[in-house]
Amino acid sequence: MRNRLWLLVLLAPLAACSTTSPATGDGAASNEATVPQCNPQVLQALVGKTASQAVIDQAVREAGAKSARVVKPGMAVTMDFREDRLTVNVDANNVIERAGCN
Repeated sequence: MRNRLWLLVLLAPLAACSTTSPATGDGAASNEATVPQCNPQVLQALVGKTASQAVIDQAVREAGAKSARVVKPGMAVTMDFREDRLTVNVDANNVIERAGCN
């Protein structure tokens, strides 16, 4: 009995951290709460524009992204992939060289 109590004490916190996906009628996971995804097709029009706050805000809206980051020359950035983020690379004069979803 004592061993079972220790097992319960050790495994209970793990059960609290687990998650389950809501299932549809056919047993497949539901995709109702999907993360917004950035649409790269609308980003080519940004190249050559100055990366003002208004331009970046408009790009986020048009691309369907959740957030944006502006990367300047020599700036350190994380390499994590986020499908809901817009990354805008600019030159030293803040002119957009390229934009992508990541």
